[in-house]
Amino acid sequence: MDPWYALGSGDMLEVAAMGLHVGQMTSVDAMRACFAAVTANPARILGLDGYGIAPGCRADFVLLQAQDPVEAIRLRATRLKVFRAGRLIAETPAATAALHLEGRPPTVNWTAHGARTKQTATKSWDRPEL
Repeated sequence: MDPWYALGSGDMLEVAAMGLHVGQMTSVDAMRACFAAVTANPARILGLDGYGIAPGCRADFVLLQAQDPVEAIRLRATRLKVFRAGRLIAETPAATAALHLEGRPPTVNWTAHGARTKQTATKSWDRPEL
């Protein structure tokens, strides 16, 4: 649990979601800023050596079931895989929703761009259309 906030879970996406509501930061740019506030910015402020996903970096990261930061916060994205020093240490199956309605598809993918055939660690949040 969260040692600094009695009602928290230690989940930084939860912190970002709460912060954007409390701060009325609901524009796309503000939501991206909230995501950055719980990911890259703290590492940059702390001056962590080898932070990031690039050759020579530690490769500590969480692969989310989302196409971009806004979607990650909006959907409370499933943490698909967790890597520490480039080594997979935890994984969770992708979240899916099943429908039982005649004439409707049997499953729903809530991500903005639908199902992907493979998982990637690209920076899709840099796309201007989102």
